[in-house]
Amino acid sequence: MKKQRKTKKLSEKQLKLIIKSSLVFVLVLLIGTFFVYSYALYESNATLNANIDKAIYLLKDEKLSFNIDSDGIVPSTTPYTYKFSVQNYEDSKEGDFNLDYYIKVKTTTNLPITIELYRNEEYSTSATNIIPSFELTQDTDGAWYREYDDTPTYQFNYNTKRKDVYTLVVKYPEIYRSYEQYAGVPENITIGIYSTQRNN
Repeated sequence: MKKQRKTKKLSEKQLKLIIKSSLVFVLVLLIGTFFVYSYALYESNATLNANIDKAIYLLKDEKLSFNIDSDGIVPSTTPYTYKFSVQNYEDSKEGDFNLDYYIKVKTTTNLPITIELYRNEEYSTSATNIIPSFELTQDTDGAWYREYDDTPTYQFNYNTKRKDVYTLVVKYPEIYRSYEQYAGVPENITIGIYSTQRNN
């Protein structure tokens, strides 16, 4: 009689252990699924903002500019891409004005490169290049430049935080690898952001 009770008691303990183990397993599985989903969501958001080389903060009407480091540009089948952002806030600081702004890209003419610029979309064959043409200009010293300034004007409202992400694409075709006259020649690429205060 005692042996039967002992056997019954043991199977109840085993049953409780199996139930507890199952609950722990299900809980771990749920937590793991949550973290995988959260990480995937984070990774997809982070990818959109990855590789932003420069952040420009427009808090008043002004002209800002920066240069692209072109030292590593050599003839290649793959285009070079550079990301930068233009926004009307910096941390907790926001601009106090409505602003209109546009972008001008200026390059020297030392290398046979082409420039494209994309706004708030990844570079692809279906994306819209906002600087489809350039104008050749000459400065007072006789140096020639390509000026890409066909970009539309964009608006920032002082009471709305906004960030525009741009992708600059530089194409330097592989065919020029055999042209000795371009070897080691520097190319200057300048991006200018011009903003003005808007009254309405």
